[in-house]
Amino acid sequence: MTKLKHAVVVLILVMAFCAIRNYVKLHNVVERVRPSVVLVEIYGNRGKLGFGSGVILDNGVILTAKHVISRAVRVVVVLDDGTRVESNELFTSSDLPSVDVGLIIVDPNISNDHVALVPNWRGTVGESVFVIGSPFGRHNTVAVGIISAHNRIRKNESFTQLDINGAPGSSGGPVFNRFGGVIGIVVRGSSYGMMYIVPADVCEAVINIYENVRETQIK
Repeated sequence: MTKLKHAVVVLILVMAFCAIRNYVKLHNVVERVRPSVVLVEIYGNRGKLGFGSGVILDNGVILTAKHVISRAVRVVVVLDDGTRVESNELFTSSDLPSVDVGLIIVDPNISNDHVALVPNWRGTVGESVFVIGSPFGRHNTVAVGIISAHNRIRKNESFTQLDINGAPGSSGGPVFNRFGGVIGIVVRGSSYGMMYIVPADVCEAVINIYENVRETQIK
């Protein structure tokens, strides 16, 4: 009986190990988080201005880059299944004017697919990450790379640098760690294998300011 119990325990541990290993395989992680990424179409008073990327968090908040929505009167968010959702409720923080983070507010019920920020996960140089976005408007494009450096200073702001090519439309796209947690969003990039991201803790600070503002308005 003891040997049987031991064998059962070993079998359970092996199955658990296989399940965890399967859970963090890149294609499985991508499949799991990809539906949370959106294409953002930007409209002004005279029509369409361009496009960017974003990611659905909880409570109807879509995280994107501030410069993606800064000139917008309204946006249309295109979900993974092609559903189009319009919003003119856009938020950027005057308390953090130099931070390139913006929020699009939508009905929380538009999608059950959302992901979580990992504000305490900065990652180490050389660590694998992946980005999902809409370069040149090509929705839900996946790119894999590594963290090249931390604390890259551009215009008095500190960014994390990746070795992934950027393109118009990539801005606002989420950067994921190997477990599918959002560690930042894309704000700048080039075709020379350099992409700059705002870390998740800075994104979280903007979200906290928005939630405080909303709470005050409700009162």
